[in-house]
Amino acid sequence: MKLRSIADFIGSLLGAVCFVIAINIVIVPHGLYSGTLTGVAQIIESLVITHTALTMPQGINLTGIFLLIINIPLMAMVQRVTQTGFPIKSIINIIFLTIVMAFIPIPAAPVLHDTLTASIVGGALAGFGAGFMLRCGGSGGGSDLIGVYCSVKYPNFTVGRVTLIISIFVYGYGLLAHDLNIVIYSAIFTTLYAFSLDRAHSQNIKTSALIFTASPVAVQGVLQELQRGATCWEGKGAYSGKHTHIFNTVISKYEIPRLKQIIKEADPSAFIVFNNNVGVAGNFVKKL
Repeated sequence: MKLRSIADFIGSLLGAVCFVIAINIVIVPHGLYSGTLTGVAQIIESLVITHTALTMPQGINLTGIFLLIINIPLMAMVQRVTQTGFPIKSIINIIFLTIVMAFIPIPAAPVLHDTLTASIVGGALAGFGAGFMLRCGGSGGGSDLIGVYCSVKYPNFTVGRVTLIISIFVYGYGLLAHDLNIVIYSAIFTTLYAFSLDRAHSQNIKTSALIFTASPVAVQGVLQELQRGATCWEGKGAYSGKHTHIFNTVISKYEIPRLKQIIKEADPSAFIVFNNNVGVAGNFVKKL
């Protein structure tokens, strides 16, 4: 468990680096906006530089600093609904992301010359980085924090959906301050970002598990450790004629490795049938 925690911590930092590379190197040189709170921070930076005497050295990005300021009240809000480990990792991630975003140099000329290509590549890369941070138990802050809060409070509300809602306000500014092409390409980037984030963030992927075991206590680990409910019934092997216990539960994809370990410890001969991407309506608790 300690090694897994270390791996998750390192993974969340790598996700932050992946996100910043997509923003600073792929998106910003084209003048595009992220339809998230990162985009809001971009707008604040643009307004500050335009309407004040503040000047920044070439390649230095203030977006991360403004994003950190926005994240402080959001972190307090998320602290109230999630377990302690999430905010601690997120605080470290946000500070790390701020430093990396400020000092990864922004190219003077776009690395990818075609704006559409940059929108697609940047969206996929940034979404993967943000989703991987969430998958490892942390967050880069911004709309991720709002999304996590909403996914806890409201059933079937995904983190990516929050991104699309915030983007409406960002694009409103884009229409006023820039031309329509910038808004269109920014929208393409944000849409791919939201889709890629939801795919990488396995918390949003629900899986049903059908467990066949000879141990009547195997399900106790599911109830106590995963804190998931289960439906059980009695069965009999068609070939052996032996009595068996059948348990059915629904978990997030992120919980699959732990479920396997729990069942294996209780009954090494048990087997599990997984059905991914199932639709769930009603009281399904998202444990983040």
